[in-house]
Amino acid sequence: MPMKYQSLHLCILLAGVAPVASAFSSGAPVCEVNALPLVPMSPVLIQPPPTGWRLAIDEPRFHAGRLTVIRVVNDDPTKRARGVLIFAKSGPLAGAGRFVLPSPSPLFGFIPFVPGSDCGEWAVSHVSAVPKTQDQLVFRWEPEDGMDLLVAVRAFVIEDCQPEPGGCRSAQALTDFGELVPTVFFDGFETAPR
Repeated sequence: MPMKYQSLHLCILLAGVAPVASAFSSGAPVCEVNALPLVPMSPVLIQPPPTGWRLAIDEPRFHAGRLTVIRVVNDDPTKRARGVLIFAKSGPLAGAGRFVLPSPSPLFGFIPFVPGSDCGEWAVSHVSAVPKTQDQLVFRWEPEDGMDLLVAVRAFVIEDCQPEPGGCRSAQALTDFGELVPTVFFDGFETAPR
């Protein structure tokens, strides 16, 4: 293949990759993350990797009509996040409930439809790479009417870091799962299922 065609192919390839790579600063490219590193963001993790990120759930029991407040926090209150993906699932293939966002939300949004992946409103991601304080990492989740399944919630965090050539994409952290438990009502009393 002549050199000018090889150069043309390289330019076309790079032109096709650039929009995808820059799109991550305006939100996650996936609905959920369950293993690190998230290779489309960075094939390696920063060393040492970020630690201390976890979910704080005000009231883990839920029922229709009541919002559950979920915070993404770090043991170090000065830590900030560049990017966040938070998701709720009731099974391996099933999203659960919906996150309620202010309209318009300057910090977070629902993930746009990508062929083969419909996140609906059970996953929320950042809409810019501006660092967010832990006071800004507060999410409100609402169950569907009649939902009586356990719900797992998890967050993927890109921690704010010192400027690096590739940005903070290698500063990835994954919280443990948080569990939301349906409230069962009977004879005027409520209880958590056993």
